Amino acid sequence: MSRAAAIARAALRVGRVIPPRVAWWLGAVLGDALGRLPLRDLRRARAHLARAFPERGPAWARRTARRTFRHFGRMALWTLSIAHRDPRSLARGLMVEGADNLREVVRAQRRGEGTVGLSGHLGNWELLARVSCTVLPLSLVGRRLRDPALDALVTGLRRGSVGQVIYQDEGARPCLRALRDGRVISTLPDQDIPRLAGTFATWFGHPAWTPIGPAQLALIGRVPVMPVFLFVRGGRFVQHWGPRLRWPASGDREADARAIMLWFTAYEEALVRRHPEQWVWWHKRWRTQPPA
Repeated sequence: MSRAAAIARAALRVGRVIPPRVAWWLGAVLGDALGRLPLRDLRRARAHLARAFPERGPAWARRTARRTFRHFGRMALWTLSIAHRDPRSLARGLMVEGADNLREVVRAQRRGEGTVGLSGHLGNWELLARVSCTVLPLSLVGRRLRDPALDALVTGLRRGSVGQVIYQDEGARPCLRALRDGRVISTLPDQDIPRLAGTFATWFGHPAWTPIGPAQLALIGRVPVMPVFLFVRGGRFVQHWGPRLRWPASGDREADARAIMLWFTAYEEALVRRHPEQWVWWHKRWRTQPPA
């Protein structure tokens, strides 16, 4: 077993004995402490926040970067503390936004019609997958970790709580089969991943390389797309179900796929603007740029 996998197993064992309320408090304390250290990721988060919100000023960017570390410290430790819990018990405490949209996707699933779910690294996406599978059959699309032992551990945890996990390098066929079975494909296309086919979408006023695969799946499978997120508001988790849209075909599949991703990126940006401390600002979202 690799060192990373051994550390992850130890963290899971520790998480099981920490009460969730304690983990919620302690994770925030640890995250806040990290947010005060001269870390490269913290400097990058400050710079990205200043670029995304130039009107707020550098002091706001510094405070929000620290709050971002506090939020993800809290999410990390709390998620470890509830990793062994039944997802149905976690779902009972959620607030739901867009209940009519949720009912629509449930009815579609009963008809055997799949949906491509579009989410992102906002709030707590691991909890989103766990609670969503209590009402819908979910297929989670993810990438393989470089460490095989750690990848096996993480994938095992996800399969145990979510069900089906599809790797990005398996191609489109498993995803299309899942859609034909009426499942919801869960994707997180808000990261700059140069090895994946993509398009440039505007993210906070600047072009950002955005994976286009989820939109292509929806068009090939002839199924709707739907933004889904889970974030914290007022100390409570909110599960947000956006509109389920069947994108009108123009005859140009590439242009349609690009339009879907432009729409989704703008949709996510609107949510991030409401909760800026809950997005992963240390990620190099603007790393890839169009040719001069």
